[in-house]
Amino acid sequence: MLPLLRLHRLRRIAPVAWLAALGIAGEAGVASGQPAGTVRGAVVDERSGAAVAGALIVLLPLDGDGPSLEFETGSDGRFVQSDVAPGLYAVTAALGALQSEVYRVRVRDRRAVEIRFDLGPDRGVTPWIIADGARDRLDELFAAGVGANREGAYNEAVTWFTLAAGLDPNCVECHYNVGVAYSALERWPAAERAFQDALGIRRDYTAAYYGLANVFTRSGRPADAAAARGEATRLTLAALEAGRRQAAEDVARGIAFLEAGNVEDARQRFEEAAGRSPGYAPAYYWLGVALTEIGRSGPALTALRRAVSLDGSGEHAADARSRIAALER
Repeated sequence: MLPLLRLHRLRRIAPVAWLAALGIAGEAGVASGQPAGTVRGAVVDERSGAAVAGALIVLLPLDGDGPSLEFETGSDGRFVQSDVAPGLYAVTAALGALQSEVYRVRVRDRRAVEIRFDLGPDRGVTPWIIADGARDRLDELFAAGVGANREGAYNEAVTWFTLAAGLDPNCVECHYNVGVAYSALERWPAAERAFQDALGIRRDYTAAYYGLANVFTRSGRPADAAAARGEATRLTLAALEAGRRQAAEDVARGIAFLEAGNVEDARQRFEEAAGRSPGYAPAYYWLGVALTEIGRSGPALTALRRAVSLDGSGEHAADARSRIAALER
């Protein structure tokens, strides 16, 4: 299975997919001690026009820190939810694989919002202008998608990642993970679109090319799979080379600090170099030198041994072995 990119873990949320919504405000009284409004309406199948019973509807607050609201349609496809706190909400509805765009509605005190949801397959993202506070919800939605994918609830995962992408259309990881979920469902055209959406945001997003290669392989398109895999490999090698060049620059700066007697800043540069390019032997050699200077023999031994294992005949190999022998005595 393709790797899942994630941010934070969140509580499990009931399964959902998507809905198309048309909000119409009307007068309605709400009996409540606190300011509140009502959300009501119906869910229908866009193809047949038939009422959809048991569809899950989710209201996600966008301008506050209140909880999401979740409820289902009745046997007639209708729903009423009273005592909804006033504010701006993202609204969705879903049943199984039926999905659609995400919309916003504003709930007002003692007023009702009438919503008609038309459910259909493979809905796209609605490009909202992000409301104040909406970005605070992104991690929550993303983590809900991660949790759903981990538990095999792939339709639900599509829902949450798509809603997250609606909050931030430039969230490349959101689109990528939609592709991961669709791949698990073997819905290859939908998975391809999601990976292409990710690449539309970042053309060098290597994981999306690997995702496309998997889609094309499973769809019987070997030439396209080879092309996607080749681009992924090219980008991976280019990133490794770029990391190596940056690591070499970090080592050069570290050596300058070391020669000036600034061992601590030198150590930091060498550690950064090793982090940028874990296969770059000089970074570990010089890190071992700096750690030896400040008396950290254990970490110094680890770094020097790593340098020798990466390049046993290189410029610094002999000195690294000498230092290792001295530290082991």
